[in-house]
Amino acid sequence: METTITFYVVEDDQEDFTHIDRAIHEIHPNLKIRRFLHGAALLAHLETILPEDYPSLIMLDFFMPVLDGLKTLGRLKANENYQQIPVVMWSGSSRPEDISQAYWLGARAFHTKPVLFEDWQEQLQTTLRYWLRTVELPRLTEY
Repeated sequence: METTITFYVVEDDQEDFTHIDRAIHEIHPNLKIRRFLHGAALLAHLETILPEDYPSLIMLDFFMPVLDGLKTLGRLKANENYQQIPVVMWSGSSRPEDISQAYWLGARAFHTKPVLFEDWQEQLQTTLRYWLRTVELPRLTEY
């Protein structure tokens, strides 16, 4: 039985989200994407759904209003209900301390945001190949 794969994208910048959404749908047209503008909206949504409806992956922006990426990541990983959801961080920054802190808090990957759409495509193709074909995602209903 094939399960529905849903990615949550937590991204406040419309242009970046447009690149992400377009690139993902060109690579994997059937992938379900749900967008949140900040971490507080993501966490509020997760509280309203059952574990079987949790996303397969969360793509989380680093810099956002209301609740930024690091604080959101920390809250996700501190909550036993959400700990197993893989989180990939995205940022316009490639500062070593930002990268280290993201991994220390439990990010499974950290990417620097590209500028050109073609670079978004390449980066997302690699990301999707890894998360959809290379690794086995956890079945979150078993926890």
